[in-house]
Order: sequence, then structure tokens, then C-alpha cells
Amino acid sequence: FGITLLHCAGKSGKVEVLEFWIKRGEYDVNVKANSKRTPLFDAVKSGSIEAVDILLTNGARTDVVSEYGNTPLLLAIEEGRSTEIIKSLITKGQADVTAACEKYCINPELSRSEITELLITKMRKTMEYSQPFQIR
Repeated sequence: FGITLLHCAGKSGKVEVLEFWIKRGEYDVNVKANSKRTPLFDAVKSGSIEAVDILLTNGARTDVVSEYGNTPLLLAIEEGRSTEIIKSLITKGQADVTAACEKYCINPELSRSEITELLITKMRKTMEYSQPFQIR
């Protein structure tokens, strides 16, 4: 499975355990299991905003794609995790909202309007900076 103790700590959502393994430095916070999931995926799945924040603060990447094609942000949306976790992935982790907007087409599959609005707002900002320069 390739799961490390840092993955287990993320899965448990226990902040003290995560901090212990991060401080020991035995594992990179972006270490991948055989499923290509990092400890951040496990922290998201645990539902612990504190665990997610600790990993993000210590350099966890949000652009990692699991063998199932999910990023931590997509997993958080699919698992129905708290708005706070989703906000943290987008703001602290700079998660790419494009994939979420494309996958869900900003439709009723995203039933929580606060999350939909957050994705739309971030998507607009992303699109503003990516538009090619045009001479009129």
C-alpha cells in the first residue's frame, strides 16, 4: 500500500500525531502511497480542518492527483467535507478550482451554495489573469 505513519496520522485527524511526525522529519509531507494519495488526502477524508491546515502550513501540495483522478479539493467536495476545509484548500493551499468547476459544471451536484459561490469567485479571478491580451 505504501502508506506511511504520516498517512495514518492524517487519516486519524489527530493534530498532535501529525505534528510529531512532521517535526521528526522522517517523511516528506507530500509522500505518496501506492494510490498516489498524500497525507493531505487522508486529512481531508478525516474531516479535521486542523489536520488539513497543519499539512498545508508545512508545504502539502494541493495539485497532487490520486489514481482515481481526484485532487484533495475534489475529494473534499465529493466527501461533503466542511466549507472550512474547502476554503482552506483554496486559500491556504492555492488549490486549482478549475478542475472542480469543470468536473461539476457548477451545477446542482454542488448543493451547498457557499462552496459554489467560493468556486465561482476564485474561478473569475483565475480567468481574469489568464485572458490573452487583445488589441481592439
